[in-house]
Amino acid sequence: MKITLNQQLVVKTLSIDFKPKIMPDGQLIFELNEQRKPYFITDAHREAPVGFGVKVSATKKTYYIQRRVADSDSGMQVIRATLGNVSDFENIAQAREKARKYVQDMKLTKRNPNKVQRETDASELTVKEIFEQYRNHLTTRSKPAKPNTIIVFNKAENRLKEWSDLRIKDLTGNEILRKFDEIAIRARTAAEQTFRWINVAVKHAIEIEAINAQTQQRQPSIIYNPFSILAVQKKYRTRSELEENYREKNIRNPLSPRDTLKQFLDAIYYKRFTNRLGADYLLVTILSGTRKEESASLCWRDKITDEEAKRTNFVDLKNRIIFFYDTKNRNNHTLPICDAMYRILEDRKDLVEENYIGHARLEKFVFPARSKKSKAGHYSDSKELRIKLCEEAGIIKLGVHDLRRTFGRIAEELASYAVVKRLLNHRNTTDPTERYADPDFERIKEAMQRIELNILSKSPRLYNDLLASEKYPPLPIES
Repeated sequence: MKITLNQQLVVKTLSIDFKPKIMPDGQLIFELNEQRKPYFITDAHREAPVGFGVKVSATKKTYYIQRRVADSDSGMQVIRATLGNVSDFENIAQAREKARKYVQDMKLTKRNPNKVQRETDASELTVKEIFEQYRNHLTTRSKPAKPNTIIVFNKAENRLKEWSDLRIKDLTGNEILRKFDEIAIRARTAAEQTFRWINVAVKHAIEIEAINAQTQQRQPSIIYNPFSILAVQKKYRTRSELEENYREKNIRNPLSPRDTLKQFLDAIYYKRFTNRLGADYLLVTILSGTRKEESASLCWRDKITDEEAKRTNFVDLKNRIIFFYDTKNRNNHTLPICDAMYRILEDRKDLVEENYIGHARLEKFVFPARSKKSKAGHYSDSKELRIKLCEEAGIIKLGVHDLRRTFGRIAEELASYAVVKRLLNHRNTTDPTERYADPDFERIKEAMQRIELNILSKSPRLYNDLLASEKYPPLPIES
């Protein structure tokens, strides 16, 4: 509804009980607002900025400004910002002037000026705004967070959604401890993840506010992180407690070189006759010690462009290397292709070219998806296969990451700490000695070959199938 507003009309006449209406002859009348629903009136005064008006509700009357603003992402967006209660202004002209300033801010920032102001005043930040601010940091920093990290972050925010509109400064230690226990009763790990995220998000906000305050020569408006109470009260499990919990729940199960590794590899050997794709995927994963998403998404180097190769995991058979782009610790990672791995990958190349010819989206992958309609395009879920292998091998439980743990366990017995760290791509410390002790690629290759032979020797059948030659004499097979 559009009406020319004035001070008398706004302050004394408008109410929730009666709603104004303009008759065909231009006369302004007031009708009973039986349900007492809030209503908006847009100011038609010639001095009013477009979109300026007043909202009348049961408890108060507020001025607002609403504008459609250009947005580089979605074209246009509508922003409505509250200017304040009618009683906060000496007259309507003052409210119109503030509305004009808000319009300029909207055009400049493409955001609600009230929200920008709340972020400027860090002490007024709500839980929702803290999460939004830190999410923006995670996605826009020089090395943005991985998609899986954002998924976990969003889950943490969702667990605290009932706190969305609460200001950080209003949360008490007791409330935080109660909420932690409430979530922990159902899922301890989820509780720890949730509160570690909100803790680091608040810590980040405090650091940003400290910088802003220093720049503006003022005292910071927020200096205390209420979530530090969780560390003070020892709510987070220690490393030893976590390890004990993993053992109790049978979560981490690296294969044992003494028995279960042989059983698993023997099962893999036979499974290659019926499920070559899945069996080869698990073999490459254990022989390279990589994470599941790293090996699953491998492409053939000769099937991608030079530009794609800068940001893609790939196998280069010609140069006998495997390259992993932007791994979990944000480093690129290169591994040598040793003899058995080369045989596996060489055969895979022939199989892919034979079975996926004409399917460019799939044939570029070392492990193409079974279905040509797959969104990812590559093999992604080995759970069913692992369950069957465990049944056949007499193994209780095996996760994909347990293959990486198995590789690490054997590597630790055969190579130096610096080499193992490099093979597992655990280069995330600030130890300056590490820069001087970084092993060269030839040393990495030698260690990798020893590890590969050690793993495969546990299963003579598989060893002979992949390696038996003049260089690698066949191993005797027990009857």
